Amino acid sequence: MQAKLRAAVLRPLSIVCLGLVGLGAQAHEPGAHVHGAAVLRVVVDGNTLNAELESPLDNILGYEHAPGTPQEQQAVKLAVAALRKPGGILQPTPAAQCTLQKVSLASAALTPAMLGGAGPATPPSPNEPAGHADLDGDFSWQCAKPEFLHSLRVDLFLAFPRLHKMQVEVAGPKGQSAATLTESHRTVQW
Repeated sequence: MQAKLRAAVLRPLSIVCLGLVGLGAQAHEPGAHVHGAAVLRVVVDGNTLNAELESPLDNILGYEHAPGTPQEQQAVKLAVAALRKPGGILQPTPAAQCTLQKVSLASAALTPAMLGGAGPATPPSPNEPAGHADLDGDFSWQCAKPEFLHSLRVDLFLAFPRLHKMQVEVAGPKGQSAATLTESHRTVQW
């Protein structure tokens, strides 16, 4: 009788434990908040090139909170200028003659005004988890000669030395692909 009772208690408990192990594994899958690493998703659709960046704010600014000192405020200004500069940190194949159309930046730790966008200069939400904030960027180009568009050079490593590795996912005319970029290998091709 005790063996049946023990099995009846241990079997559901082991299922719960296995479920918790699975949840822990999901927390460390790609896209998780890892300092030094970022994710870039690239979509090529006709003459349009879109790139979506997800990075811990620490990679960009060296901290993950609202800027409080003049040095931190200056770091935000310099980072935003680098991210919004046409032909700066992300460079499509030159022969495709792509023109940057739009840059949208967002972070729970920074106001839209700090990021060079429209919006009120309200302080970041105090409900955000402490210590971990990301920067999300959306970049969009129109290309005059999309038939020559076959690569994107990523110079984020040069502008932001705290960034060491980037997982890149591409959906393009030849299908889907993935690559890992580093400071010594900064171009993704499709």
